[in-house]
Amino acid sequence: MTQSQFSRRDFLKIGAVGAAGAAAAGLAGCAPAGDKAAGADAASGAAAGGEGAVSTNDVVLKLGDELPKWSFMVAPDPIPEDQITEVKENDIIVVGAGMSGLTTAVAAAEKGGKVTLFSASSGPISRGGSNYARNSKVMEELKVEPFNPTPFYYHEMRAASFAVDQRKWMRGYNESEEAMNWMIDIANEAGLQVILERDNNFDLGPHYAHAFSTLGDSAMVSTGQQGAVEALEKKALENGVEIIYDMKAEQLIREDGGRVTGVVASKINGSGEGYVQFNGKYIVLATGDYSTDKEMLACYCPEALQYVGFEQGETDYNTSFQMGGIYGGDGQKMGLWIGAAWQHAPAAPMYQGGWGGGHEPCGFHWGLNVNTRTERYQREDVSAPYTAHYLLSQPDNIAYGIWTKNYPQTIIDRGQEWFLFGSDYTLPPKTAEEMIAIWDAGVEEGSYYKADTLDDLAGQLDLDAAKLKEVVARYNELCKKGVDEDFYKDPTYLVEIEETGPYYAAKNTCTFMTIMGGLRTSVDMEVCDEDDEPIPGLFNVGCMVGDMYANEYNFAIPGNSYGINCLTFGYTLGHRLAAGDFE
Repeated sequence: MTQSQFSRRDFLKIGAVGAAGAAAAGLAGCAPAGDKAAGADAASGAAAGGEGAVSTNDVVLKLGDELPKWSFMVAPDPIPEDQITEVKENDIIVVGAGMSGLTTAVAAAEKGGKVTLFSASSGPISRGGSNYARNSKVMEELKVEPFNPTPFYYHEMRAASFAVDQRKWMRGYNESEEAMNWMIDIANEAGLQVILERDNNFDLGPHYAHAFSTLGDSAMVSTGQQGAVEALEKKALENGVEIIYDMKAEQLIREDGGRVTGVVASKINGSGEGYVQFNGKYIVLATGDYSTDKEMLACYCPEALQYVGFEQGETDYNTSFQMGGIYGGDGQKMGLWIGAAWQHAPAAPMYQGGWGGGHEPCGFHWGLNVNTRTERYQREDVSAPYTAHYLLSQPDNIAYGIWTKNYPQTIIDRGQEWFLFGSDYTLPPKTAEEMIAIWDAGVEEGSYYKADTLDDLAGQLDLDAAKLKEVVARYNELCKKGVDEDFYKDPTYLVEIEETGPYYAAKNTCTFMTIMGGLRTSVDMEVCDEDDEPIPGLFNVGCMVGDMYANEYNFAIPGNSYGINCLTFGYTLGHRLAAGDFE
């Protein structure tokens, strides 16, 4: 089955025939092909007392059997030498021209490392914005104090079931200031302004992330990061990095059970025919996520697959920012084929939800929420990714926020400043009047709903009018008490729905963005095998670093992936490769 052939029928076929493979994979973390011990453990767990056997329709696995293999786990035949038209050699080979790959290449080259970087894209590419660091010269200029990691990191580790690699988290925290100041200098030299964004509203943690802008405002959230990677490309060329675009990595080269010594790539996008072999002392994978390979989603994160659809599309390596998945797991698959293990932590999809103009964090409305059955179904004072994730279990995966004009001023009167997510840290908070104007403009554009009566609003939202009135009455009763006896939400956000309109509403849906993680990765960015032993010569950086996130990427640390996985880890790895720390 090729990548482009995977469909809903294939997924259902895997569920009926391949397994136990699919069911047990959830227990064994989709153990790499050939892992009999993991297969036995998975079969034992799934059997639940059934004499050590797992049955799925016509398939029965017994203890000791090898799990059925997903096709992406099966290594292809080696590319014949007579099809390799060119061989290139350098000390350090970096695969990928995003933030992480370019950072690694520049950091290595500036310390004397000899670097070749190639990428399947046609130029440097970014896929988002926001870059976290514990502190920086920009923060010091704005007199923004670093947050206290002790209570906040405990909260975040607990949210991840303590399944993440705490060593990486703390290394990222401790080393991020130096890396960010380095990047600020590169950005300023290229004419970019580095600003702080207003992001989350968590009392314990950071409220900010760094962003690179040519505009001096929050418009850079989805576009300014491109300026950062272009600045890194320029710096790479100045430091002698060889950069080759339109070159897709296909297979790693590993000596028999030993060192990874190279990678074979194909020429794409009309750049020619044949294959190029890149040989090096160190191979660094910075190839991004696996969210457009539907079979990998079926294996590692089936809930996301069901949400984004089953039909397999082709990967566009020049994609900048998009919802619904980005890349096809090229690096992860190449690693599995030569003996790398999958991460320990469960998959961490990146969901987004909420509506513009909502209260922080991430633009989610913290007032009354109802689902399509006209039921209040959750406490609303949670991060938008969490509530978006929960929508996957709600009817139609849709909910509505409902409020009246008193909402913003009441929140402000209770001591909560109102900032739009991603806005410039130096800008003042929004007033209640400004928020109402934003909502009214949204009504004209069709992004919000507005009605004079609850009956009219229910009609616009296709909700049960009688039930909506009951829900609003109950919610107002709780607001008057000052205690949310149904869900125990923070009383700060218990704001009555006024008896007279206008009534506002907005739709909340869950949008899938990407999936974090992949290959098992040491604290030094070494790719590891099933015994947690580093595979000599092979490293990875960026969003594919394993065991950094679990359960969900929740944006509680705004810009954590760009700031830590890409910038900090790429910066420190590049310097260590140039110094020869991994001989």
